[in-house]
Amino acid sequence: MAGAYHTEAHERQYRNRTIIVENVSPVYRREEREEIKRSIEEQLYDVFCKYMSS
Repeated sequence: MAGAYHTEAHERQYRNRTIIVENVSPVYRREEREEIKRSIEEQLYDVFCKYMSS
């Protein structure tokens, strides 16, 4: 699937220290993004159905 990654880095000062937070996310082709989105939606639907029926 994803071979390349997009990286974002943020620096913040906290009590005399510099904290660096990096967010690394995969870069997908359009078809892959749609497939992954559909899969996540199906899983969320299953979870919501489980808790709504309780």
